[in-house]
Amino acid sequence: MEDRLFQSEEFGTSSPATATVIFVCPYGAPIQKVRFAVRRLLRAGYHVVAYQTTTAVFMEADPMILPELISEVREDIRSRILKLTAEGVTEFGFFGSSLGSFILYNCIGREISELRWGVFNTGGNIARGVWNMPTLRQRHVERGWSLPRLEEAWAMLQWPDFGRLDGCRFVFAGSRRDGVAPLGDISHYLGPMFRAGAEVSVYEVPAMSHRTAVIAGLWKGPQLVQTVRPIGPATSSRCPAAVTLTEKAPHSQARQVARVVGPKRECSRR
Repeated sequence: MEDRLFQSEEFGTSSPATATVIFVCPYGAPIQKVRFAVRRLLRAGYHVVAYQTTTAVFMEADPMILPELISEVREDIRSRILKLTAEGVTEFGFFGSSLGSFILYNCIGREISELRWGVFNTGGNIARGVWNMPTLRQRHVERGWSLPRLEEAWAMLQWPDFGRLDGCRFVFAGSRRDGVAPLGDISHYLGPMFRAGAEVSVYEVPAMSHRTAVIAGLWKGPQLVQTVRPIGPATSSRCPAAVTLTEKAPHSQARQVARVVGPKRECSRR
C-alpha cells in the first residue's frame, strides 16, 4: 500500500471576504486531472483546498483502509480550517465527487461543524458502488469478501451520526443512468440528514455512466455551489437548478427526480 493515503493542494488566495471550498477528487483521479473544475471555482471567486486519494483504498481490497483514509482527510481538513479561521476566513463549504463525496459525507455535522453547505457530486451506497465496478469487485472476491460482508464492514461510515445539521444546505448531483451510484437510489440516505435538520436538494445531470455523471457535476461546480450557498453580500441570487426535497416524503420525491432537469440557462456569476 502507498505510504500516503492522500495529497492536498491549495488554490487561490484566502481572505475574510472569500469562501473556502474543500474539494475532494473522485476515486482514481489526481488533482491535475480535475484542475478544470478547480479553475471554474476559482473564476467564480472561491478559494479552494483540493484533496486526491490513493487508489489503494479499494485496489488493496482491505476494508480497513477506507475508515483510515476518511479519518486522516478529516483531521487534515480540521487543521486547515483552524489555520484559515485564524487568518479571518469565516465561510467554508465543500465539493466532493464519487469517493470524495462519501468522504465528505463523513465530515459534516458533529465532525466538522464549519462545513455548513456543500455538493455531493454522485453518492449513495459505497459498498454497492465498489461492487458495481467489475475490477474492484474481482479484487474483493479474490480476498474473500462478499457484498454483504463489505456493507457490514462499512456500516458505520454508511450511516454516520451527524449530530445536528440545522441550517445546513446540501445538494446531491447525479444521474439515473449512473450504473455505479444511480441517483434513484439516493433517497435511502436523505432521511437521516432531514431528521438532523438539514435542507437537501437533488439535481440531475445529463450523463450515460458514472464517469460522465461525475464529469458533468464537476463542470457545473459553481452552479451547484450556488444552489446551496447562503445568500450574502458577495453572492448573487441562488440558481433554481435543484429540487429541494422535504422530510415528509423523500423516497417518492427522489424517485421522481428522474424527471427533473437543470435550468436551460446558466446562472449569473457572482
